[in-house]
This record gives sequence, C-alpha cells and structure tokens, in this order.
Amino acid sequence: MTEHSVPQVVGRYLTDCLIGEGAMAHVYGARDPSIGRRVAIKILKPEFRGDTEVVARFLDESRAAGMLSHPHIVTIYDVGESDGIPYIAMEHVDGEPLDAVLQREGKLSADRVITLGQQVSNALALAHRQGIIHRDIKPSNILLCDKGTTAKLLDFGIACIDDRDAERTHANTRRTQAGQVLGTPRYMSPEQAMGMPLDARTDLFSLGSVLYEALAGKPAFAGTGLATLAIQIAQQDPIDIATQVRDCPRGLAFIITKLLAKRPGNRFADADSVSDAFGREIEAAATDSEGVKRGAALRIKLPLTLAATAALSLAIGVGLVVDRQKTSLEQMAMSSGLSMTDFVARNAALSVAENAGLPAADQDWLPLQAFVETAAKDSTIQRLIIVDRDHVVRASGDAALVGSRSPLPKFAGATLEAEGFRFVRPLRYANADFGHIVMMVDRSAVDSAVQNATFLLGALSAFVIAMVAAIGYLSADQLSRPLRLLRRAMSDVSGGDVSFRLSHRRRDEIGALFDAFNRLASEIEARSAASPQENAALVLQTRIDSRPAVPKARAA
Repeated sequence: MTEHSVPQVVGRYLTDCLIGEGAMAHVYGARDPSIGRRVAIKILKPEFRGDTEVVARFLDESRAAGMLSHPHIVTIYDVGESDGIPYIAMEHVDGEPLDAVLQREGKLSADRVITLGQQVSNALALAHRQGIIHRDIKPSNILLCDKGTTAKLLDFGIACIDDRDAERTHANTRRTQAGQVLGTPRYMSPEQAMGMPLDARTDLFSLGSVLYEALAGKPAFAGTGLATLAIQIAQQDPIDIATQVRDCPRGLAFIITKLLAKRPGNRFADADSVSDAFGREIEAAATDSEGVKRGAALRIKLPLTLAATAALSLAIGVGLVVDRQKTSLEQMAMSSGLSMTDFVARNAALSVAENAGLPAADQDWLPLQAFVETAAKDSTIQRLIIVDRDHVVRASGDAALVGSRSPLPKFAGATLEAEGFRFVRPLRYANADFGHIVMMVDRSAVDSAVQNATFLLGALSAFVIAMVAAIGYLSADQLSRPLRLLRRAMSDVSGGDVSFRLSHRRRDEIGALFDAFNRLASEIEARSAASPQENAALVLQTRIDSRPAVPKARAA
C-alpha cells in the first residue's frame, strides 16, 4: 500500500503521512479535529480485512490493550471500524524505533540495555497483570524517546488475552501449525514457534532476544528461513553473550541467558522478577560509579580512600588555621610597631620643636641623633628616620642619611610591605606638626612563627592521616576475612556441596549475612533431598527466589 491509497478520513480522524508499516498494518499520522490532538492511526492491511477472526482480534484485543496506562506503553485512545477499515487511534510519540537505532548505531551500551530492559519489563508486568500477553516483542515495536532515554512499547494488535478463550487459542494453534505465524519469527519463543499454548513467559523470551541483539549488535538466532529459525529457537542456544560483548556485566549476562531459556519454567517467573533483576543491576552500576573499581583489594582501596579524604579535609583545615594565625600575628606586630613608633615620636617631638624655633646656626640635632641610634640598635628595627617639617632628615639609624631630603609620605599609619612593617607617625608638639617619623620593623619573626605553625600542623596532619589509613586497613581486613569465607562457601554450594554451615558468634550485619546463607543452604539441601534428579535446576532457582538473597556477582 502506498501513502496516497489511504482514505483521508478514517472515522473522525484526518490522516496525512505514512509513518510506519508492520506485517499486518500501516501506521499513519493523523489529527483528531474534535480536540485538536495529534494521533497515530494504525490501519489493518487490506489482505487481512476479509478474515473476520483477524479483524475481531485486531479490534477486540486492542480495546483490551487500551485499558493499559503506563509510562512505557503507547496509549491507545480509540478502536473502531470505518467504511470496512479497522483502525486503532493511539498516542503519537516523537521517537525512533529500536531497530532503526540499532541499524544506525550498531549496538547499545550495557547501561542503555539495562535501562531499556527495566522499562520494557515494567510495561510487560502491567500488561501481564491485566491478563494481556503481547506476543510480538521486537525492536520495531519499541520506540525510544527523549533522546533515547525512554522506551515505549507499542503494537498489542496480536496480543492474546491470557488463554481464557480456549476455542480462539486452539484456532491460533492450528493457524501457526499451518504456517501463518502470528508474531515475528526471529523473536518468537520456542513454544510460540512450535504452535504450543502460550503464557506470559513467551514475552520474556522475546524480550531476551531483543536485548541480546541490542547488546551484541547481532541477533540471537541468525537463521534466514522460517524453518531454520524455528529449529534454532527450539533447539539451539545462542552464543554466550559474555563472549560476544567485551566487559559485559555478569548480572546482565545472567538475566539475558535466563530470559532465553528454552523451557518456560527455567525463565523468570514473571515480568516483575525481570524488572527487579534489572533494578539490582542499575543499583550496582550506581554503586560502581560512586567509586570506580580498579581491581585492587578492599584493604587497599579503603585505607587509600579514607587517607585521601582525611588529607583533603586536613589540608583545608590547616590552610584556614594558618591563614587565620598569620593574620593575627600580623595584627599583633602592627600593634606593637605602632606602640614603638609612638614612643619614639613622643620623645623626639620636643627636640624637633625646640630646634625648629632656632636659627639654623643655633640648632643642635646631636642629642636626637644619639637617641635614634640607640633606638635603632633593636634588631627588629630595620629603618628609623626623623624628618622635620622642611622634609630634611635630622636623625637616622643610618647616619649617612642625616641632612638629606625625604619625600613627604602619602599617609600616616601602618602598612605591610615586602621588607616588613612600615609605620609613619607625625611629630606633634603643642598641637602643631614639626615633621614625621618613619620606622620599618622586620617581619621575619612573624614569617618564622607562621612557618613553625605550618610545620607542626603538617606533622600532626600526617600523623592523623597515617592513623586513619591504618584504621581503614585494619577495618577492611576485618571485613575481608568473613567475605572470603562467604565467597568460598558460595563456591562450594555452586559445586553441589551443601552439607556444611557457617559457624559464627557475630551479632552484626555479617552475622545476619551468614545466617541468611545458612538458611539458603538448608533450603537447597532439603529440596535436593526431595528431588535429586532436579538438583541443578533447584540450586539455580533458589539463588534467584530466596529472600534474603546474597547479592549477585556484579552488585557484590
């Protein structure tokens, strides 16, 4: 059928462009003029419209699928027949079918497959609880929306409402045996390919086949003919996904392998169990992202992590303390320097004032010079000069400066400079200014105190980091021992030895884990004794269904 051959009006819907085609129907974009809503219209192909059974199934069971409301199922708005054309009006989704994505990208990452698997299994869980089996899970029936982050399941057109209608189920079986297969052969379950009665677990097999292809980039069953595919699906196991995909998470490989089990009884019990399994994989991936695993032992990673955390915290703390101490010491040095400068200024002011009132020939600056030279002998004073109001140096710790001119200082007060602390004070006597004093005080004492504090705090930090690392190592070692014991015990159980129990006197979480293992071993032993011929299958089933369960390998 071509796009121009479809009626422009189907029911109350105005169609426009062809947006998809399946084995039994065409899908057109359309608009519901009554509410102005954009929809997708699925129209049964002409070759199927004469088969009243197919038409009835297309309409009746799509009405049942319309009862499904789930964020990962395309919503069905309306089902009807107009001018002999059966149609389904559904949610118009702006997305891309999974088969088109795989054709363009080749395959998906493990994280995307896990997310896809959980979303589709969630949708199937709802459908199965309503008694609806999809029976045609395939890449083209899964739309990826929101930039590939959201999956929506569509096309319940050949869905089966349980096996409540025995006559219809029997007719479907005869139809399948005659070669008119309902569903897509490559993704069928073994029981579906052989025309056997179906239950919800057929969808789980198809989901496993889709996820296998999405992860490996190639189908699980690669036969080209219907007969070849049927034989492969019914009798041959696909190549182990773990060998097809490098670094495939073991938990994901286990889920896909279990979904593809030939016998329905060896698959997951229901879609809810599949969703839970994918949920554990997502949780394990989140745990891995919080601390990237490098393959090092826990007793190496834990102390290193703790030590690095302590080092960072102490570095920030020590930096803040040293900076605060440096500021405090500088403030103390400035306060002390100002006091010294004020003392010298008060003693020098009288001499400067007396000489200022005398003729130049009668001025006597020797007593002031002697006073300044005595004061400048203090090892902390780097420079000390007294300048009169004519900007002439009248006394200085460096006698060579006496008599030279000094520039007027920009301001009076205290400043911190590279050489030290610089203090400028006016020489005031009887409320009159007669000049100013300049004193430079060494800052090496402050710098030395800061360096000593930094060294001592650094040494203390190193000691604390070493202690934290040691405690982390000992703690990890204490934790690793029971984990090694539990790992050996689990290996023995997987080998069929369930005749032992883990003895302990612990009352913590490890003790609870040991108790859970002992209960698991007891249940396996009891079931094995009841049915020795099914020992291997029971061990595998117990690992999945037992609660509480030991975390799977990837989540461990």
